Amino acid sequence: MVALCVGALPIGHLALDYCATCRGIWFDPHESTRLAPASILELFRIIHDARESETQPLAPRLVCPRCAQDLLPVRDLVPSGPFAYHRCPIGHGRFTPFAQFLTEKGFVRHIAKKEIEKIAVSIGQIHCHACGGPIDLRSDTACPHCHSPIAVLDAEAMAKTFERYGEAAPPRIREISGDLAVAVRSIPFLPQRRGRSLLELGIDAIAERFL
Repeated sequence: MVALCVGALPIGHLALDYCATCRGIWFDPHESTRLAPASILELFRIIHDARESETQPLAPRLVCPRCAQDLLPVRDLVPSGPFAYHRCPIGHGRFTPFAQFLTEKGFVRHIAKKEIEKIAVSIGQIHCHACGGPIDLRSDTACPHCHSPIAVLDAEAMAKTFERYGEAAPPRIREISGDLAVAVRSIPFLPQRRGRSLLELGIDAIAERFL
């Protein structure tokens, strides 16, 4: 795990821990909801920078770093859709995979079967953003290995999210996120590359222009 100090609401800072190899963030109680808008944008940049790091599947048994008890799988719901994480049974915190964090904060939406069929015309196979397993878009509507729904970074949703967080951020962050919000709308829906998850492809498309 790598320690990261970020701004918090209403004031102060949070000490987060994230792992680029296992693609996840550890949040102590209420840390995710206390993230300042600028901190959410900073975590998006960190997720982008981690895309080239060596990765490995999550262990079948995850334990709390505080008490070593087994983490419990949890599903929750936000306006952008369902997301999942693993929480400590005693309440020490939760481990949230990068892709699930992006869903929680509104960067991601799950896509319907008709949209998957349209994408499959140009990209036949991708990798699951949750477990890394191969998904054949011509036949699968969810990951056949871990059953995670197929999700994508949506240009319109991205623009709205950056705009929302940018309005509440300090002036310099507002300037950066404002540029992102305007220009994201003109980014092609999907770059013509294979062998990645749709989330990684979308993050790359954003990063090529702005990060």
